[in-house]
Amino acid sequence: MRRKGTIAIIDPDQGAAAILTADSGYTIIELDPDWSVEIGDQIEWDNGDGLGFETYENVSKGTSGDVFVQNHEVSEKSLRLQFG
Repeated sequence: MRRKGTIAIIDPDQGAAAILTADSGYTIIELDPDWSVEIGDQIEWDNGDGLGFETYENVSKGTSGDVFVQNHEVSEKSLRLQFG
């Protein structure tokens, strides 16, 4: 199941980002330092529920990057704890 969302938070200290999806909260990823993303970028990925190493596409910039997917369907409350 292909999924998409918008970069909502970037934490450079953790090297991580939170992607807000329309249907299921946030997806948390660890970023490849060579892959440039910004808040507001539209992100898509093929393996909607996949964890671990995946390739995500930044459709706003026409690029793709390898990320490490930590979790899906993260609530806003849990997100605040992680990115506090």
